Amino acid sequence: MMKLACRESRLRWLLVCGAAGLLAATNVFAGEQSAAAIDLNTYMGRDQSLPARPGAIRLDSRVAAGGQARVAGSWSASTSTPAMFHRGVSYQSPQINPVGSGVSSGSRTRRVGWRYGFLTAPPAGIHAYLCNYARCVGLSGASGSTGAFDGDNGLSNFVFAFVIDGRGPLTPALQGAAGQILVSYE
Repeated sequence: MMKLACRESRLRWLLVCGAAGLLAATNVFAGEQSAAAIDLNTYMGRDQSLPARPGAIRLDSRVAAGGQARVAGSWSASTSTPAMFHRGVSYQSPQINPVGSGVSSGSRTRRVGWRYGFLTAPPAGIHAYLCNYARCVGLSGASGSTGAFDGDNGLSNFVFAFVIDGRGPLTPALQGAAGQILVSYE
């Protein structure tokens, strides 16, 4: 029964990402560099008052002031979540790079959806963050979406970051699995 629920949940996530991610999944290297994600320690004690809010992702193309068309779209990508061996230590995923031919340095992020998981149940006191070059946002759960990155450079990388309350070794270690994001931009 649990395996069936996991499969249905994964399938639902893939359908949402596939339907919203209509752009080709290629890395963007057309002379533009992605903005780098910043270490979680840089943001500890800062911007923690920003709540992560669930909500829908709205994608559209409209005409901006001045008559110029705005391009709207989305990209999605996956990474591995880190294995965690100690309490009180921040761990980060590998960087998640923007994909798709429509995203550029002139693009602006609108909403970001996320989903992450571990191979074993996370212990009490785990804190999860999603970070880009400008900020880290505390995540309200293993999946959701937020508008906290609204207006940031659409070509920026993201990382998941995790900290478990306390100090000392974590026995057994928390084994990482996968993290996914869906970024809408215009």
